[in-house]
Amino acid sequence: MTIIFDFDGTLHNTEKLYACAFRKAYRMLVTEGYAQERTFSDKEISQWLGVNAPDMWHSFMPDLPEKMMHKASMMIGGEMIFGVQDGQAVLYDGIREMLSQLRQKGCRLLILSNCRHAYMDAHRKALGLDRWFDGYFCAEDYGFIPKEDIFPILKEQFPDDVYIMVGDRASDIRVGLKNHIQTIGCLYGFAAEHELDAADVRIGSPADLWQAVLRLSGGRR
Repeated sequence: MTIIFDFDGTLHNTEKLYACAFRKAYRMLVTEGYAQERTFSDKEISQWLGVNAPDMWHSFMPDLPEKMMHKASMMIGGEMIFGVQDGQAVLYDGIREMLSQLRQKGCRLLILSNCRHAYMDAHRKALGLDRWFDGYFCAEDYGFIPKEDIFPILKEQFPDDVYIMVGDRASDIRVGLKNHIQTIGCLYGFAAEHELDAADVRIGSPADLWQAVLRLSGGRR
């Protein structure tokens, strides 16, 4: 059985790290005359977590020139990587225990994220992710195509009879809907109300994952 995890909002509690980087990038846009001065709550900012960078900027500031979208996006990414290297990366409570349990049960674990490659590499090193995960699929490496379109590439590299996608955003659930695999929605992440309604199972904490896997797989390992 292969279990595919989203990263931010599913394994990694990204809110503070992202909010700080987002505010710095927005201040740069204000200073350079591309945005109006305003204040953002953490909740407003968190709606963009788990969304790939091009989609985020085209939705948030569609009139912003592409070069400034890229500049702001790279600033956010750079600030977040610096924060990770500075020891600010935080996994949700219970994630380490849950991942170790899945490995002990014989599950293969992969990450499928809308993030950039350098961002994932920084977390791999800082959090020791290689002790649990066999592969990493970052949207940047595939031209930021949707996750559901990256899944066939993942499947070709890691063939299996059973796949389960675990995540906290609608993009994770679409992986299951398009590719006919089952999904687990993480209510403790950054999803909006009803965003995970189409998930096969929804969980309130990492500790609930193993029972959800057993339910979806019919006890298969």
